[in-house]
Amino acid sequence: MRPAVDREAYGRSAARLAVLGLFLAVAGCRTTTPPPLIPPFTPLPTPKPTPPPTPPKPLPPKAPKTTGKLEVPRLKEWRYIVIHHSGTDSGSAKKFDQFHRNVKHWDSLGYHFVIGNGHGSRDGEIEVGPRWVAQQHGAHTATSGNAYNNYGIGICMVGNFDAKAPTPAQMQAITDLVAYLQDRCKISNRNIKLHRDCKDTRCPGRKFTKEMLLARLPNRASGPSFWSRDSLLLNWLK
Repeated sequence: MRPAVDREAYGRSAARLAVLGLFLAVAGCRTTTPPPLIPPFTPLPTPKPTPPPTPPKPLPPKAPKTTGKLEVPRLKEWRYIVIHHSGTDSGSAKKFDQFHRNVKHWDSLGYHFVIGNGHGSRDGEIEVGPRWVAQQHGAHTATSGNAYNNYGIGICMVGNFDAKAPTPAQMQAITDLVAYLQDRCKISNRNIKLHRDCKDTRCPGRKFTKEMLLARLPNRASGPSFWSRDSLLLNWLK
């Protein structure tokens, strides 16, 4: 006679064997190959900002066309440009030179340049006076200390600018001439003077203003010519 089987114990043993078999089956599927290594994340380098392109240096103004020799050795230290009108309807460097010699008893034309209006000389013609060629002081703006004569380039525009404004050709000529002189002699916009800025006079007339000229010129108020060591010293001493 067979011994009686404990069915409950048998069932528990079978369940244990089933779980063990499942565990062994799962364990047998595991691989011994290690997973591939993932390299650490390396951020891309931040690109350096590209500096803006350096603007090209402006070309120096071209020498304007003149009657007489403009390109001469700069022997004198010029600090100012002083602008006048003749107060007459017509005129020329020759006519004013005769007046200055015969009436004023000066040695030559008091201005360094004369700009014609079409009456006595061509409209917009720039005439070079002997004082510029010789790099001699002017005789156009007498003041205490005579700084504007000694260190000022005198330009006379033919015409009465209380009655009539300069012609377009004269405005172009004065712009070209002043820009050239500024560049060559290192004179800032600050040191461009009208005759009436220097002494009690209406010259060069109410229809010619400094703003009219400065609006046409490159800005040299704070350029190297003004901020250079020598220019700062000269301006401080004035």
